[in-house]
Amino acid sequence: MTVLDLSHPVKPGMPVWPGDPAVAAEPCATVDSHGYAALAWSLPGHAGTHLDAPAHVLAQGADLASLPLSRCLGPARVADVSGLEEITAADLPRDLSGLSFLLLRSGRDRFWGAPAYYEQFPRLAPDAARFLAASGLAGLGLDWPSPDGPGSADLPAHTALLSAGLVIVENLCGLDRLAGDFLFLALPLALAGGDGCPVRACALRQD
Repeated sequence: MTVLDLSHPVKPGMPVWPGDPAVAAEPCATVDSHGYAALAWSLPGHAGTHLDAPAHVLAQGADLASLPLSRCLGPARVADVSGLEEITAADLPRDLSGLSFLLLRSGRDRFWGAPAYYEQFPRLAPDAARFLAASGLAGLGLDWPSPDGPGSADLPAHTALLSAGLVIVENLCGLDRLAGDFLFLALPLALAGGDGCPVRACALRQD
């Protein structure tokens, strides 16, 4: 079995959504002074590769602590949407039977760390969001920051997907290494009241 890491590393100074607080790590103890090392991390819940829970946009939506782990893993497949500014239902696979996750590959992960990453990325058209919301999937994964376009205020795609019980995993990377079906995992911390959390997303593939 091959395990493929689909996550951007979390580190101080990494890019975050514009306006979010920066990622920081302050030492509480060091090996030289205390015999062990401990860092106090400070980071927004939507830093790096992360999972959005329904509580992200829904006042009564499930938070991370109450989100069933079964919604965070399962059989998955990648769909190539590279070159598209708006993704419509016609751009998505029609047969999603047997899948828990659909991961959309735009190739935008190559801009990670550059200003262009958060300035320009695809958006889901309303019919695509409705199709996915009714698909029976547990979640959607993206190799870009948001299913809603840059500058979106009302987050219609987020609302459609999270209202239907899907989770959204954003800022994936390396989806070009995947073909066929595989097992996808993106497990968040059980944060009470949490609406989003960085994850170590990965794909398990039988070789």
